[in-house]
Amino acid sequence: MTCEWAEGYLSAYLDDALDPQLRKDVGAHIEQCVRCQALAEEYRRNDQLLTTMAPVEPSDQLRQRIFESPAFAALARELERETADSPPGRVASRRAPLYLRALVPLAALLTISLGAALLFRQGLLPFGGQTARQQQTNTIGNPGSFDLPLSAGPRLVFLNGGALWSVAEYAPNSTAGAPGTPQRLTAAEAHVSAWRVSPLTATTNGGARIAYVDSLTGALHIVHSDGQADTIVGAVSPTQSPSASFWTSAVGRAALASLTWSPDGAHLAYIAATPDGGAQTRIVTLSSGASAALAPAFDAPITQLTWSADSHALAGATVSGGVASVIVWHSLGHAAMTLPANPSDTRDSAAQIAWSGASLTWASSHDGAIVGVYLLPAKSATVTRLTATDASYSAAAFTAAHGGEWLLAGGGTLSEARLAGGGVMQVATLGTAASAIVWSPNGASAAISLSDRLALWRDGAGLTTLAQGATSLPTWSPDNSALAVAEGQSVRVYRIGADIATQVERLTNSGSMLALAWAADARNIAIAESQGMLLAPSDGAGATLLTSRQADGGMLSWSVAR
Repeated sequence: MTCEWAEGYLSAYLDDALDPQLRKDVGAHIEQCVRCQALAEEYRRNDQLLTTMAPVEPSDQLRQRIFESPAFAALARELERETADSPPGRVASRRAPLYLRALVPLAALLTISLGAALLFRQGLLPFGGQTARQQQTNTIGNPGSFDLPLSAGPRLVFLNGGALWSVAEYAPNSTAGAPGTPQRLTAAEAHVSAWRVSPLTATTNGGARIAYVDSLTGALHIVHSDGQADTIVGAVSPTQSPSASFWTSAVGRAALASLTWSPDGAHLAYIAATPDGGAQTRIVTLSSGASAALAPAFDAPITQLTWSADSHALAGATVSGGVASVIVWHSLGHAAMTLPANPSDTRDSAAQIAWSGASLTWASSHDGAIVGVYLLPAKSATVTRLTATDASYSAAAFTAAHGGEWLLAGGGTLSEARLAGGGVMQVATLGTAASAIVWSPNGASAAISLSDRLALWRDGAGLTTLAQGATSLPTWSPDNSALAVAEGQSVRVYRIGADIATQVERLTNSGSMLALAWAADARNIAIAESQGMLLAPSDGAGATLLTSRQADGGMLSWSVAR
């Protein structure tokens, strides 16, 4: 199927007006074609913009200006010509965003669009009627009002008072979102209890969508980062009015913690509770909006959903009947493989599940300590233990770099275990207990939080002390060049280069620190604390108070409005 062939059916495909086999063929093409995915997304966006226009009754003069204007006559002729020229069996597209923008200046375009929307609602234009898919409304400001999308560019997203809010990182060219003015992304009637932004590193729609759960209805929504096209794509609860006790149950908590985007941003995995109290893993495919269940359903909550780097495989963990297991879907169309988290002791739970290519690795834990690291090689059903049976570690972290490598801290030493073999090798002496290890995004360095200091380990360069005393969990910049840590009531940035030095110190308000989040361009750090949120340039130019609103749950994330 060519793009030209598929484009003729996109409109009917989105309206679910094709026969099953043709719909399957078009859907298969869209799945593997970035160009047609983008075009379908623009079609959906135009639908949403039409449905958000408030119904108005135009005056006689406005009617005359619209319907007697040369631009409207040209538009009508173009639509008529497209319909007449369509080959037999092909549905003419009723969306023409490119030439609409080219027909007339912006003012005329808005006038024509408003008039066309009125006629569309009255069935007087050859666009067809509204479908159920088009009933979603824009949720910026007052839901249902005709609001423009939020300005494009990087935006900080946070949860406050059951609503998602967005703040622009840079001053926009429009009045749709000035820095320091949070704008609401979700409807007033929704209460957000869990949310995740699509990966900023994705090549398609990276950071452009946010998935969230409305705890009042149990519905799973996906909304564009500019506040448009809020769409229900599934449900995580078995009823439409879940009780408070459901959200505090084990399966309810697992469902809220389960939202997991694939690395390419094309799929969303989540856990839905079944009517019998079990758990079902489901996948939303953005190109079609469809939600499909992965077999089988489990009688216990599923946690730690983890995608492979190619977005083709998924893994998770569960504990049923006192037995801890790792679940592996090597392909989204196949049933799961279930393996013991620790073949030697089924009571040990799985922790830090990760993929390295088509191989899966994880750690097992017991009473808070890491007691084993395991490998399931690609195309194998046999689990290999990488660490000694009597080993115990206080901290562990995995990177897919170097062919896959674990760093393990325990007994005052730092060791590495590579998936390619060679056993566990000591690489540094720590001298004290480690509470956390955080790899840089590229796997070249690792920050280690110790009881008395913050240290940096680099392969071949050994261990370097960055700061004395206790610090918060370090946060790496996306470009691997710096670490941000909270030290008391200040935020300190360490530049990681040939010479490691304290580069920036940023004092916060008097409140306690909750979270740090680097912007994708590594130029700013968002700081959430009990008095509100700050935006601190990493070059030391001075922090800006974004809002006095707090980030509920201490969670911050960056999105990109398109």
